[in-house]
Amino acid sequence: MHSFKTLKKQLARKALLAPSLLALAMGLTAPAPAAAQTVLKAAHSSSTTSTGHQALEFMAKELKEKTDGRITLEIFPGSQLGSEREQIESIQLGNLDLTFVSSAVLGAFNQEFFALDIPFMFKDREGVYRVLDGAIGTQLLASLNQVGIKGLAYWENGFRQLTNNVRPIHSPKDLEGMKMRTMENEVHIAAWKAEGANPAPLAFGELFTALQQGTFDAQEGPINLFYDMKFYEVQKYITRTNHVYSPWPLLINPDVYNSFSDQDRAVFDQVVKDATHYQRELAQEADKKAVTAMPQVQITDLTPEEHAAFASRMGPIHDMVKKKIGATVVDAIVAEVNR
Repeated sequence: MHSFKTLKKQLARKALLAPSLLALAMGLTAPAPAAAQTVLKAAHSSSTTSTGHQALEFMAKELKEKTDGRITLEIFPGSQLGSEREQIESIQLGNLDLTFVSSAVLGAFNQEFFALDIPFMFKDREGVYRVLDGAIGTQLLASLNQVGIKGLAYWENGFRQLTNNVRPIHSPKDLEGMKMRTMENEVHIAAWKAEGANPAPLAFGELFTALQQGTFDAQEGPINLFYDMKFYEVQKYITRTNHVYSPWPLLINPDVYNSFSDQDRAVFDQVVKDATHYQRELAQEADKKAVTAMPQVQITDLTPEEHAAFASRMGPIHDMVKKKIGATVVDAIVAEVNR
């Protein structure tokens, strides 16, 4: 009887030890835990055919490959996560990791960006790139740090053109009284008032419907974006004014950027640089392709005299911006463009 009890205890003890031994054995042979993955939530307000969206897809592919999957992107196009202004606010709050937006909208967050919105200041892309990729543009991006945003680079939205559904426009007189959508930027609104239009701001994601319903007669923006958003379905005329060069600043939440390891941050920075070069090339080609693809839209090229008639009304806008942010940045841009 005693020996039976002893055997029973021994069997019970083995039964209790078996799971522990099995767990220990599994622990010794199990693979090491995978490195933590960062999924960057990226959003924008343009279409999936836009050059900006294509550049984000390029970044997604490059980051996944070059970090062995440690950094990936999830992209939300077409204002799915809010207007451009709301996307910037989401970057500040940490609800969104990455976005590209029109520089004009950034003026509401840092007034120094108003300097880029003075019409007829840039003459060509060479002058634009000297400003954006040089000390002036670098300083502007760095100035976003004080409002909880990290600026990474300037992608290209392009030179902006005037479009409408009423008549070909050759002069400010042709524009008088037209209801015109502008970006949510007081410099743009003041500039188009000075040109004779009746401007009002509207979020970009609502623009197609507003044009379709006749809420606005006119709008302005790059030709490639006009094509991507199918505005040719609701607008008949484009006047190539080249009035403003519009960059797409690429923005990231600072805490997310700082959370990268040194190795991954170096990879990320290089991918941003490569994506910027890639996107700008796409944007330049997209303008040419868009014109060819819209034979039904009447495109007007201004003579030098007609162009000067629009530009001559911008003196008060220069003064307005200088009063807001000081003359230093404005004068520096003008000097760089004209050198």
